[in-house]
Amino acid sequence: MKKLSVVVLGAGPGGEAAAKKAAAHGAEVTVVEKADLGGLCLNRGCVPTKTLLEAGRLLNRARAASAYLKGSDGLRVEWDALQKKKTEVVSLFRKSIADAFARQKIKLLRGQARFLDDHTLVVHSDGVEDRLSFDRAIVATGSVPLVPPPFPAVEHDLLDSDKALGLARVPKRLLIVGGGAIGCEFACLFHELGSRVVLLEKTPALLPGEDAALVQVLQTSFEQRGIQIKTASTVDHLERKDGVWRCRLGGGETMEVDEVLLCVGRRPMLTGLGFENAGLRPENGRLPVNEFLQTSRPHIYAVGDVNGHSLLAHAAAAQGETAADHAAGVQTDPYDPLQVPRCLYTWPEAASVGEWRHTAETKGFVVKAHRFFFQGSPKAWASDEATGFLQLISDKNTGRILGAQIVGPHATELIHLVSVALRAKLTTDQLRSVVFAHPTLSESLRGALSRG
Repeated sequence: MKKLSVVVLGAGPGGEAAAKKAAAHGAEVTVVEKADLGGLCLNRGCVPTKTLLEAGRLLNRARAASAYLKGSDGLRVEWDALQKKKTEVVSLFRKSIADAFARQKIKLLRGQARFLDDHTLVVHSDGVEDRLSFDRAIVATGSVPLVPPPFPAVEHDLLDSDKALGLARVPKRLLIVGGGAIGCEFACLFHELGSRVVLLEKTPALLPGEDAALVQVLQTSFEQRGIQIKTASTVDHLERKDGVWRCRLGGGETMEVDEVLLCVGRRPMLTGLGFENAGLRPENGRLPVNEFLQTSRPHIYAVGDVNGHSLLAHAAAAQGETAADHAAGVQTDPYDPLQVPRCLYTWPEAASVGEWRHTAETKGFVVKAHRFFFQGSPKAWASDEATGFLQLISDKNTGRILGAQIVGPHATELIHLVSVALRAKLTTDQLRSVVFAHPTLSESLRGALSRG
């Protein structure tokens, strides 16, 4: 019996997960990747940024403990050594992906793919052309940075996340344009490393769409540490002369900085792939999909950034597995975006999962919010991290847990306790009955539910 042939375009988190799952189902899998294995996440996103951020976080914690740890206030980051560690971590996991593909007999083709029709691809690499026929295709081509006006004219000289990760030295004065997750993380990092940071966001608040109380805690912490935040602000004009950026903001204010880092978002990668030849029609700058990640051609799937649902690596991986299961004819649950945690690796950390209060109310739930402030946690005080709160959202009528928002110590780890509760459809009474060790940060969940 002929094996099902599956081709995966892109070896980022979505493509990697899809390829491995399809191979596990016995399919004959080919992955096409034009750059490095791991995609944006491993090479220029999640992994290298978190490696750098961890150094900044440790430095911040050591400084906070300087009152009782002798010499901790004199610590500094060796930038070159940190860059070396970042490179080593990325290389390690690139090799891990290649080894996993080899073990599962997943064929890897390097080059640029283009659809010839809805069952055929051509792959170009160094003048060599390969044609692939497939039964199923999973598109995981990711996204590219947004560069809105007035930035295209000076794009070559701007920093983006790629260039910021590889800077030869830490800039003295840094303007970060974009107060979303990436901008906030870079603001934390470079401020801790000694930069004078201005963080600019065009909407009225940082982290657009996030819980307002969470954002307020984060913004207050940033400002208390000396990060200058300008919301409802835009850049009207900028030019670089003699190694200095001169910037004019929308309200007429001017400033001079050494570097400008643009972090205003990304858009799905749709060009040069021949989607029209396969009968695929992008809508609103993305490839639309159904709950099983199928496009308008049911045997062609789109996962990750390219479908516009989420720009999170773990969301792409979850979509990739769902698509591969469905492509192989395996019974699977539809992809559920409410199961995907949203994490911010600043200090304090922030995270959320499931419904926000306003989204739950829009869906007709009678919402009850359960909040616990980390000032009531002995463990948080012991580690000098008593800033922030944990909030659980439940349906008042049934007690079912609908979501959570956390800002404070280890929020990006704590949020997964709520993820499990959502997956298991637990009620507040069921979660309250769990025995949590004392003193821990995790017992804050029970603390929130014990306050009525």
